[in-house]
Order: sequence, then structure tokens, then C-alpha cells
Amino acid sequence: MNKKKILGITIMVVSICALFLIIKNVNQSPYDFLKSKKSSSRAERETEFLCQDDIENNKYTVFYANENGNVSCAIIKRGYFTYNILKISSEISIANETEPADFLFSAYNKGQNWIYWGIVRDDKIRQVLIDEKEANLVDTAYGFRICYLMGTGIVKSTLPKCELIY
Repeated sequence: MNKKKILGITIMVVSICALFLIIKNVNQSPYDFLKSKKSSSRAERETEFLCQDDIENNKYTVFYANENGNVSCAIIKRGYFTYNILKISSEISIANETEPADFLFSAYNKGQNWIYWGIVRDDKIRQVLIDEKEANLVDTAYGFRICYLMGTGIVKSTLPKCELIY
């Protein structure tokens, strides 16, 4: 075989492989992307999808049960061909009989964006206010709800004030 033929076949094979990878990633959901990532931390390895929300500008929040049996939150951004994990926000225990709700605060994007999220266990709670703003409240199939509020800008040194409305 001459060199031009070998070069042509090589370019064609590489192009087909690249096209396959692009098509595979274009059809992938943020949760599927998260599942495909192999982390050494049990808190970052998902076991079950809970809910997902489209934030803005190709960003998503994905809430999932992790290998520790707790709930974690991932902030994922869609790039041109794949997703990037911007932040995985630790974990909150699902089982807590003493508290009606638990919350976590996480900043990402060099502190310019943040999420304050939590688990609401008491079904009598009808609204959650975080710094006097209504948080999103999402039902799950497991007897608890997930609530969250996202924002921009550097946050003062104290955590946002959370108010549970019954």
C-alpha cells in the first residue's frame, strides 16, 4: 500500500471514532455523565437518581443518593461535546428523626456562584425561605423533599438564614 492510502484510511478511522464519541456524548444526560465518572469517594458515587433541574446557561443540578445512603448534589455544566462537574456538594443524611430539615451551603466557580440546598423531612412544611427568598421544593418518591436556592455573587461570611413555613 502506498503512503497516501494508509494516511487516508487512518484519517477516516480517527474521524469515525471522533464522530462516535461526539454522538455518544450529545445524547447523554447530566445524570448519565455523573454515573460514568468513577470517583474514589463514596459520597460522589451515585446509586440512585432523585431529581434534576435545568438551572440556566446549560447548567444542571442533579440530586442523587450516594453509596453512603445519603443525598448529594452535583452542579454540572454542558460543554460543546460533553459535561463538566462544577461542584459536588457533600452529602446530607436522609434519616434524622430529630430535625425536620437539614441544609448545606456550597460555593463554586471561584466563589461567584452558590447553592444552599437541603432535605425537608416534615411533610407539614409547605415552604422554605432562604434569606427571605422562596426556595425550590421538589418531591421525591422516598418520603422527603429536596429544597434548594441558587445565587450569584460572593456570600458574606455567615450562612444564609433559613426559615421553615408550616
